Amino acid sequence: MHVDVLMHLFIDWSILHFFQIDETVIPLMTDSDLAKYIPKVGDRVSTVAFCRQAALSQESPSRKESILSRLRQRLSGGEGMPPKKRSSKLEGNTNGKHKVRRLEVGWMDYDEDEERYKQVKSANGGGTRHLSVEKDETVADIKVMAENIFFPNGCSKKKKRLSNYSTHMESSQIHINVSNTVDELYNKSKLKMLRLYLCTKMKTGQQPPVGVEDDHTTSQPSEVDLTDQNQAVEYLLVENRNSESTYHHFINDGASTSGNLELDETLPWDGLLTLGEGEDSHAVIFVGEGRLDVTEDEPNLETAIPEKEDDAPSETVDQSLSPPVLAGEADVSAQALSEPQSSPVTLIVRRGHCLTDMINAFKDPKIVASEVCIKMRLPNGELEQGEGSGVLRDCLTEFWMDFYDSCTLGVEVKVPFIRHDFQQEEWQAVARVFVVGWKQAGYFPVKLAVPFLEEVLCDSTTSSFKDSLLLYVSHEERSILEKALEDFNSVDTDELLDVLDAHECKQVPTEDTLLPVLSQIGHKVIIQAPMYVIKCWRPVLVSVASLLPPEGLHHFIAQKKPTAKTVKALLKFPEEMTAAQSTVSRYLKRYIGEIDCKNLQLFLRFCTGSDVLDKAILIVFIETTNFLRRPQSHTCGCVLKLPIGYYSYPDFRSEFNNILTSSMWVMDVV
Repeated sequence: MHVDVLMHLFIDWSILHFFQIDETVIPLMTDSDLAKYIPKVGDRVSTVAFCRQAALSQESPSRKESILSRLRQRLSGGEGMPPKKRSSKLEGNTNGKHKVRRLEVGWMDYDEDEERYKQVKSANGGGTRHLSVEKDETVADIKVMAENIFFPNGCSKKKKRLSNYSTHMESSQIHINVSNTVDELYNKSKLKMLRLYLCTKMKTGQQPPVGVEDDHTTSQPSEVDLTDQNQAVEYLLVENRNSESTYHHFINDGASTSGNLELDETLPWDGLLTLGEGEDSHAVIFVGEGRLDVTEDEPNLETAIPEKEDDAPSETVDQSLSPPVLAGEADVSAQALSEPQSSPVTLIVRRGHCLTDMINAFKDPKIVASEVCIKMRLPNGELEQGEGSGVLRDCLTEFWMDFYDSCTLGVEVKVPFIRHDFQQEEWQAVARVFVVGWKQAGYFPVKLAVPFLEEVLCDSTTSSFKDSLLLYVSHEERSILEKALEDFNSVDTDELLDVLDAHECKQVPTEDTLLPVLSQIGHKVIIQAPMYVIKCWRPVLVSVASLLPPEGLHHFIAQKKPTAKTVKALLKFPEEMTAAQSTVSRYLKRYIGEIDCKNLQLFLRFCTGSDVLDKAILIVFIETTNFLRRPQSHTCGCVLKLPIGYYSYPDFRSEFNNILTSSMWVMDVV
């Protein structure tokens, strides 16, 4: 009953009339009167306090409104506000201002071909440089700083001399004058970071110095670009380097053009590439679709017309399958490993077109006596930064992989087959790649059938044609033939005849004649079918044949083929390893033991550049973040860098599989 009465009192706001709100709160009802409605003393005290608080909240403003009111007064500058903390006598004081400002400086060089300025990349000595300069420094002062940065001692990274160029400063953000100061430019541009460019342009009448590379190209010094839209590849004949002539003679369809030729002029010419005899000369050949560029260190390049028709490449095929040997071919090949190296040659080969580019470059017989260097061009047109022996091995590996796919038959062993677009010149170019790869990188094409190599190198065969045929045919055909050799009566006769018919067998075999028939078929597909290729290769591979006796060829190839055991034996770990390093080393050995032969070859190529056993692999452990964690390699030194932050073997296996199955590896370390 008392609870009901109290609820009515709270709901009915007339309870507020029990009090009179003024300076003080005075109740109109006495405690005895209120006790009639609220018997308990505590309830009466709470009721009075509640009513007093409600009455005060209605009359006085809230705290929120009070704060907002004070903020409005402060913003409007009303009276009664506290004075500013900063004294008026300090107004205009500039002691706290910075006297130094930061800015960025770049280098842009004028491209005569595109008729515009192009920024020079950091790899060529340009890039963006960050400077801290006084605010009163002028644009002229910044120009002097930029010249000293990009042309230290008056010469750029690419051996360009500052004296041969006219220079001025530009900005892509605002218009500048040489008298503007840095402070004025910042006030004018309202930029957070100002960027200026040192613009250079070759002076009129000046020619790039010999041996100097254009900063916008990635070739070696003094590039001569020969382009013909109607031909896949063109050749430049360079001879008589010590001639006193100062003219360049280029031949085009029988007509000659002579005169003072600028290095950036382009004229087509047809002929055979012949390297010079100068000891100090260095040729850079750009091999690609529609062009072959030759760069020389000597200032005068001359071309000579062949005096005889025999000097030009033969366009006819000898019907007797006995191709004539080019003049000096056998002598050059036989002495290639013993004579001193002639002028070095740098070939720039396109990724994905290694087979055609290398064949076109190796059509010159004298290239086997030169030291060949390789640089790879990416599909986007840029050159890979990597160079050295690792890039050479990687290029040779890619060449032979493309050769196996495009020019051979067979499954586990490969045999070249005759193509209408491969004549004597192309087949001998492949043989020269064989010689240079073996001479400089120790690379040997181990997938070629052993009887085929014996016939090429030794003019005789000692290996079993039956064993090579079983490796030549498909896995399904091999299982049928092996079953027939073990138990002739257990094999399905129709299946056996189908296999033999696929290889043009002309007789029905029996248990006694099956083995001789297989040997005959092996001789046909491995020796007789590629005989023209054998005769083209034999005079070129004389130097290689002298180092590989026929009785040791099979054993030599077996030692070159990778297996899990032999690859593990190549790994060289640090003598002392931490617990984390030991764990990663166990992951690596386990991974090598699990992958198949194809991925094992990819692993070797990732670490050394070559897919055959050659050099020991040095293991180096590194610490990286999880985001940057991945195996790295340096193929020139055969170094494999492994992060130690792997939590489990599946993580390690997944990252290595992603690397080995990637479509392209970029050599980005010089």
